[in-house]
Order: sequence, then C-alpha cells, then structure tokens
Amino acid sequence: MPRFLTKEQRIFILKQWWMSGRTLHIVNSAFKHEFPDDKIPARQTIYRLAKKFDETGSVEDAPRSGRPTSINTEENIELVSESFLLSPKTSQRRAVRDIHISRSSLQRIMKDLNLKPYKPRLLQYLNEDDPDQRLEFCEWILDSTEKDPTLLDQILWTDEAIFKINGR
Repeated sequence: MPRFLTKEQRIFILKQWWMSGRTLHIVNSAFKHEFPDDKIPARQTIYRLAKKFDETGSVEDAPRSGRPTSINTEENIELVSESFLLSPKTSQRRAVRDIHISRSSLQRIMKDLNLKPYKPRLLQYLNEDDPDQRLEFCEWILDSTEKDPTLLDQILWTDEAIFKINGR
C-alpha cells in the first residue's frame, strides 16, 4: 500500500470505485478532478485498497512491526524546546549533557522544531581604547621610520588571519 494517499483520498477512491461499478477510468478522472495537485494512484494501488477494505473493513494501514521510536516523546520534545527557549546560545553538546539524550536524537528533535544549532562566531570588535592605541602606534611607527628608514623593510607583511582555539 503506498504511503502517499491520505485517509480522505483513500475513502474518496473507494466511494468512486463502488459508485462507478469498479471502473478504473472513472475513478482516476474523479480523483484527478478532486485532487488536481496529487499524483493519480496506480491501478494496483486501487485494487489493493479495495481488497484491504473488503478484508479488514478499514482504510488505515496495519500497525508497523519493529522497534518503536521512544526518544521523540512529548516529554523530550518539550525538554528540548524549553532548553533552547531559556538559553538559545546553548551548544548541542551542552544540551545533550543537560537533557541526557543522544546527540542524533537531539538533532532530529531540533530539526522537527525548526531550531538551528548555535555556533559562536568570534568577531573583532573595536573597544573604547582601540582608537587611542592605533593613534599611538601610528605616531610610534612614524617616529621610528624617521630614525631608521629600513624599519619597514624588516617587517613581514601578511594578510589578516583569525586563529581559533580549536586550531581550525
């Protein structure tokens, strides 16, 4: 059974199937008219849907087997949401330690909540005394170059670089 059909679409298909006397062409044209933006179901999909309804009396999918997801509970979603509402600058690693869930689960919940991870960006701001220090340096370099004209040739000039603590 394809997963793209909603419950409303499945019920509509079955109604059209019985009203048309099980005519596929009529079901498809009615579906296209009712749901113009959705993909028309295949012949086999309609047959399987009718067979499933005849056997079970329901259009719902059967319960899935396998291990259920236990981390995406309302409680955990609320914990993550509150944690990032209280302190939005919390890193994912710190939140994992505070909430006691795995990092991948935290990332999945954050994605569901449309939250973005916080990464601190180090920027160079001008402090209040920076203009004075710059002026002092300019005066010093002018005086020093008057005394020693080769001073500027002895300085290694490079482009600006920002070094981070983690080495990247």
